[in-house]
Amino acid sequence: DAVIVTGKMTGDPPSVEDVKLAKEIAGDMPVLIGSGLNPDNAEKLLRYADGAIVGTYFKINGIAQNPVDPERVRRLMSVVKRLRSS
Repeated sequence: DAVIVTGKMTGDPPSVEDVKLAKEIAGDMPVLIGSGLNPDNAEKLLRYADGAIVGTYFKINGIAQNPVDPERVRRLMSVVKRLRSS
């Protein structure tokens, strides 16, 4: 079980304020980013979240119907690994 915080639509990240509020209210329940996580916003969002569900960002050109783009996976996961190790 987890609390999932999303933006207004697929690919749209939640606001930092929404993630912070969810974390405050959720208590011991994990809080996950449910949309819009990318290398540019990962640091500010994952500061307050326990993890993320990533789909569209990992696809070629960020289009949901396309196959997974290994370079996009590497790019985001290198940021996540750096954040989690610091």
